[in-house]
Amino acid sequence: MPYSLLPTLLLQILVVGYTPGPANIYSLAMSLRHGRKQSMVMWLGLLTGFSIAVTLMAVLTHFIGMAFGEYVGFLKYLGAAYIVYLAYRIWRSNRQGNEKQGDCTFVSGMLVQMTNAKMLLFDLTAFSTFVLPYSNRLVDLLEVGAWLVLAGPGGNLVWLLAGSYLRQFFTKYGRQVDVVSAMALVLCALYIVFY
Repeated sequence: MPYSLLPTLLLQILVVGYTPGPANIYSLAMSLRHGRKQSMVMWLGLLTGFSIAVTLMAVLTHFIGMAFGEYVGFLKYLGAAYIVYLAYRIWRSNRQGNEKQGDCTFVSGMLVQMTNAKMLLFDLTAFSTFVLPYSNRLVDLLEVGAWLVLAGPGGNLVWLLAGSYLRQFFTKYGRQVDVVSAMALVLCALYIVFY
C-alpha cells in the first residue's frame, strides 16, 4: 500500500470501526451488565477473533484474490443470524433476572468477531481498495491487516470502556438499555442482510 493512502485508510477505520456495529454494541451491553473486569476477558476474545479473521482474510485474498467475493454473501447470513441470537440473549437475560457470565466470555467474544459480517466485509474492502491495486504480496496484505486491528478491537474497547463508566447510571435503567441494545443488534443484522 502506498503510504500516501494511509490517511484515507485511517479515516475509513475511524468511520467503520468506531460507529455502532454488532461487536461494538455487544461490547457496550456486556460492559454495562458485567462491568469492566469481566468484559475485558470478552474483549480479549474479540481481539483474538478479529486477529484470526483478518489474517485468514488476508491469506484468502492473497491466494484467491477477488474470487473470494462470491462467498462473502453467504457469510453475511451466518453473521446476521448470530447477531440476532446475541440480541435475543441480551433481551432475554435481563427479563428473566439472569445475570450469569456465560454471555460475556472469551469464547463469546471470539465468536462475535469471527461471525461479524460487517468486519469481514470491511476487511475485504480495505484489502481490495488499499492493497490489491498496488500489490498482491501477502506481507502487504498483512500490514494493512495490522492497521485494521485499530478498527475492530480498538472500537470495541472504546465502547466497552464507555459502558463501564456509564454502568452505575445505566444500572437504574437496565431493562431499557437491554431492549435498546437488542433492537440495535437486530437493526445491524437487517442492515447486513438487506444492504
